[in-house]
Amino acid sequence: MGASCEVAYSTVKGGQHVFIKSLAKELGPSNIYVNGVSPGFIDTKMNNMLTDDEKNELVQEIPLQRAGTVQDVADAVQFLCGDHSSYIQGEIIRVNGAWS
Repeated sequence: MGASCEVAYSTVKGGQHVFIKSLAKELGPSNIYVNGVSPGFIDTKMNNMLTDDEKNELVQEIPLQRAGTVQDVADAVQFLCGDHSSYIQGEIIRVNGAWS
């Protein structure tokens, strides 16, 4: 989406999304699947630098009212690796509790 003070980060994310979509089109005819997972606020060590107040502020913005877990992300990856996703190609699954 892009955000103030996050120009470089947002640019790279946009590039990754287009890369996934383009590579999926290129490799699809060879039956190679290309999809991505885009996590939102996930409770990991990376976020340990945030104070409890900062974490709570972020959680209040998430419609599901909680941080995601590593298992939430792993479940999305597992789904994409399984047979139930056999017609999903070039997609980015947002694991973010509906947080924009």
